[in-house]
Amino acid sequence: MSVAAPGGRQVPRRGLPRRGLLALAASCVAPRLALAAREPATLLVPAPPGSSPDRWARQVAPFLERAWPHQRLALRNLPGRGGLAALAELAGTAPGTRVIGVLTTPVLLARAVEAGESSPLDRIAPLGALIEEPVVLVAAPGGVASLDGLRAQTGVSFGTPPPGTAAHMAGMRLAESAGVTPLVFPSAAATRQAAAGGHVAAAALTLPDAIPFLRENRLVALGIAASRRSPLLPDLPTLREAGLELLGATRRGFALAPDAPEDWRGWLVEGLEKLAADPDLAAQCAEAGQLPRFLGPEPWTALLRRQEEALRRRWREEPWLPRRT
Repeated sequence: MSVAAPGGRQVPRRGLPRRGLLALAASCVAPRLALAAREPATLLVPAPPGSSPDRWARQVAPFLERAWPHQRLALRNLPGRGGLAALAELAGTAPGTRVIGVLTTPVLLARAVEAGESSPLDRIAPLGALIEEPVVLVAAPGGVASLDGLRAQTGVSFGTPPPGTAAHMAGMRLAESAGVTPLVFPSAAATRQAAAGGHVAAAALTLPDAIPFLRENRLVALGIAASRRSPLLPDLPTLREAGLELLGATRRGFALAPDAPEDWRGWLVEGLEKLAADPDLAAQCAEAGQLPRFLGPEPWTALLRRQEEALRRRWREEPWLPRRT
């Protein structure tokens, strides 16, 4: 093809050859890939090796590397102060340093409330929630058979895991609704054992903590604190179906420093959203009693703000630990 030059002379158009066009296209995405390809990003785990957050991070890391091509990950454990040490490290990450923090909520928010610290959400930027662990109401076989049955009991106790956990927050609201006495245990395992042994009339647990005993028929599930029935327990009604508006879940996801590069941040969010639909991840989650459920930065941050407000309000009215003097 030619174009007219001054004076009417035809000259050939000199466009980019195909090889040049391909190079130009590659150069448009190269900066984003370069962000991921220089060296491994640090996956910062706010807990010691062998802990629940550590095991989850190591299980999900291969899926993350699949969802984030060219982005290798190097796990680093930084325990301390219930996760707040890692939060401070993440918040202070130097610009251009690629650190992705593992974020488990609402428990991290509770640890900040207990410590009298400012909101973690003012210091870090939630990237996205990937996994949901809904709260379930459980009881021993042959005991309470429903939420109405629990409400009909008098003078009975109701078990929850430690304060600040999703099961504790939901369990306290459920205990108030049912008119039973909450009994807080030092761990989810202790709560589960008390429920299975009939030492409490019922208990609140996240599904991963309950599902081994449910599968062994050592516990029965009475309801789930979710907006819809779980595909893992399709016959289990929601608490809403039983007349109680109650939602509760632990969410596992990731966060960045507030000034992390925007193009890298967007690329990571896209990968997480696609990963939530990965059938291999779904199979692994089903075994553990988890659900892949993506929440982007904005909706997750909004949810965390509401949870933190509820925690701070409860702390002011009825602190669950002795106040510092």
